[in-house]
Amino acid sequence: MTMEFQEFAIVIVSAIGFISLFKSSINFLRWIWIIPPKNLKEYGSWAMITGATDGIGKALAFELASKGLNLVLVGRNPSKLEVTSREIRKVVEEVEVKSIVVDLAKCRGEELVDIIYKEIKGLDIGILINNAGLGYPYPKFLHELDLELVESILKVNMEAASYLDD
Repeated sequence: MTMEFQEFAIVIVSAIGFISLFKSSINFLRWIWIIPPKNLKEYGSWAMITGATDGIGKALAFELASKGLNLVLVGRNPSKLEVTSREIRKVVEEVEVKSIVVDLAKCRGEELVDIIYKEIKGLDIGILINNAGLGYPYPKFLHELDLELVESILKVNMEAASYLDD
């Protein structure tokens, strides 16, 4: 008799645990898929993206444009910036796209701030994506790297991101 009761108790406790886990899983999945998306325009009508001419930066530019945000694209290659701007305008006609040509590896902090702030003066920028990044082409030990390359990496990856964040 006690063996039957123990088995029955195990089945009941397991069923309660399974139901509880199932309910928690449903709530979690509902939270992930049914949460309303955030209205990014609440932060401002413009977004600024560094490194917006290739890869992730370009994809982010298209995504933000599809959400209705106007864009400020920052890059070092004027022809790539123009092509990216044209592509975005072709896909999403109602957004404005402004391009700023600046090489983050060659500008000093104050000079960078002057160039960028002069171009974005009066714009309601609510989102900044510091996507520009620099690395060395293949693995090396730090002491084997060229000093100019290390300085460029630090300027783009740290200094520019810090100055633009103000």
